[in-house]
Amino acid sequence: MSFFSSSPKNRRRRSRSKSTKDSGALLDPPKEKPRSRKRTDDLGEQAFQLNARIGALESFLAKKTAAEERRQQMRGQNILPPPDKTSLRPAKKRQLSHAERRRYHAERNRNGIHFFFLFCLACGIAWWLIFSGI
Repeated sequence: MSFFSSSPKNRRRRSRSKSTKDSGALLDPPKEKPRSRKRTDDLGEQAFQLNARIGALESFLAKKTAAEERRQQMRGQNILPPPDKTSLRPAKKRQLSHAERRRYHAERNRNGIHFFFLFCLACGIAWWLIFSGI
């Protein structure tokens, strides 16, 4: 049952020309990336950052073990411990491509119109049943 045609519309699509990329790759040698030199004072900064990271990880692990000990104590006292805290921010949703977004909205509109027609039909049948005296 389809109220609207689902045929794809004429849309411009990106064309990939592999011939130009391949021919250029054969003629030109690969370019080397410039190397960045590290200074000796950067080593002190790196050591400081690594120590900070290690300290943060140690405090995180200490908090985890303390929380686990509290949970075990609560279980020992027949108290149901609170659930673990989840991340404050939700996981990031994968961004849809333009074509996927277009297809999603087209299907959503189609389903919305189908629901509206069926709802109107149900309302019409209910109105007919009420006022016909059956």
